[in-house]
Amino acid sequence: MSRKADIDRSATDALLRRVFGPSLPVTYQRTPDGVSTQVYRIWRGPEIFYLRIAEEAGENLETEAELHRRLRDAGVPVADIVHVEPFTTGIGRSTMITTEIPGVSLAEITDPVLAASIVEQAGADLAVINQIPVDGFGFVRRRDRRWPLPAEYPRYEDFLVSFLPRPWPGPLAALFDDGDLAALEDLIERERTSPPTAAVLSHGDFDLTPIFCAGDRYTGLIDFGEIRGAEPFFDLGHFHLHDQETLPSVLLPALLRGYQRVEPLPADHQEAIRGSAIRSGLRQLCRWLGPPRHYPLDNRAVVGRARRISELIAGH
Repeated sequence: MSRKADIDRSATDALLRRVFGPSLPVTYQRTPDGVSTQVYRIWRGPEIFYLRIAEEAGENLETEAELHRRLRDAGVPVADIVHVEPFTTGIGRSTMITTEIPGVSLAEITDPVLAASIVEQAGADLAVINQIPVDGFGFVRRRDRRWPLPAEYPRYEDFLVSFLPRPWPGPLAALFDDGDLAALEDLIERERTSPPTAAVLSHGDFDLTPIFCAGDRYTGLIDFGEIRGAEPFFDLGHFHLHDQETLPSVLLPALLRGYQRVEPLPADHQEAIRGSAIRSGLRQLCRWLGPPRHYPLDNRAVVGRARRISELIAGH
């Protein structure tokens, strides 16, 4: 996926003058991350803010702004909303300006003891996020300030099988042996026939990257661009899927310690998290292989994700 072009500079200047006024000079620069989403870092005197542009013309970032406000009211350290518009003339999409969460991503920290301490604190906040109900499953629809947040699929089963190849196993046959394919099929079928589950809010991309710290202090969570309605273990499974990608130490136990300070987990939670991690990895893999991406089977990310799924199937 190619990086979106920068937005019109004169339109950005006009928005920032309207929001911040002329009292202090304002400068800005696009952040290096963000492919489908355009994000700009703003400097105003000693203060730093962030401007985010909606990915699509029909998206309304008031949805996300409302979530930020509710999370802050619940004590979760996320950025404060400075300004949000459903449509900004000249830019042609919804825009949102937030304060900064200070520090750096935990993905940049190399001390495993410090990382575990920060992850444990973030786990408590993740549990708060995962208690918020969502109307439906899949990606949250950013259309207005409706609450509970609406999502794309009315039923869990629709979300569960989204992006899976039809007929099964399609291109997955080239990536997994017969034993792994049977295990994947059995996992999906058991989940499909289990009692209905209610959708809860998931961060959607919860690994070390959105966890921020300054020195040895946890400062908060960022990046709610992938929020969705999902089963309760989705974020924990996603974290398990990506654990040890940036640090050699296993950090899931620290995350669970913090999580269970807020939300106790059932006795079989380890197996439930592993199952969620496998499903999350499989869904991502199928999105890469299917339209519009059509990644080749020898793509490095595809091969690495298939390998990790096989490790999880084996219980590693």
